[in-house]
Amino acid sequence: MGEVAQFVNDIQPWHWWTLGAILIAIEIASTTFYLLWPGIAAILVGVLKFFDPALDGRFEIFLFAVLAVAATIIWKRSPWGQVRSTHETLNTARGLNYRGRRVTACEDFTSGHGAVLVDDTRWSAATIDGSAPRAGAALEVVDADGTTLKVRIAI
Repeated sequence: MGEVAQFVNDIQPWHWWTLGAILIAIEIASTTFYLLWPGIAAILVGVLKFFDPALDGRFEIFLFAVLAVAATIIWKRSPWGQVRSTHETLNTARGLNYRGRRVTACEDFTSGHGAVLVDDTRWSAATIDGSAPRAGAALEVVDADGTTLKVRIAI
């Protein structure tokens, strides 16, 4: 136990700066913003250790953990940390483009839910009227709700 305490107390400022640089480099490669704040926290703890070399190693690790978690939570809850799309229909455009298309039921629908074949892709589908078309039935796409196409029996 004494060896671990000695190791923790022997951590130098450059150790913290190196950890911060590594975390930020990984963040640059991943672009998630989850490692940015621990990287900045490590750099800040290194700066603190530089100005106060007698700082207890256990306190340094505690401070790093608190700064990293707090900064990440604050960032994710702030308006700047919210993920925004520059395209309003980014995740719905593909399904909505199928409106009016004739598709084929891949399987018998149960309780209004089943699957349809659009070109060479299988999509989840739900009938708008709760009907239960049989496999091979011709259907028409009326709308899309995420990855589920809303269909009705083709006329």
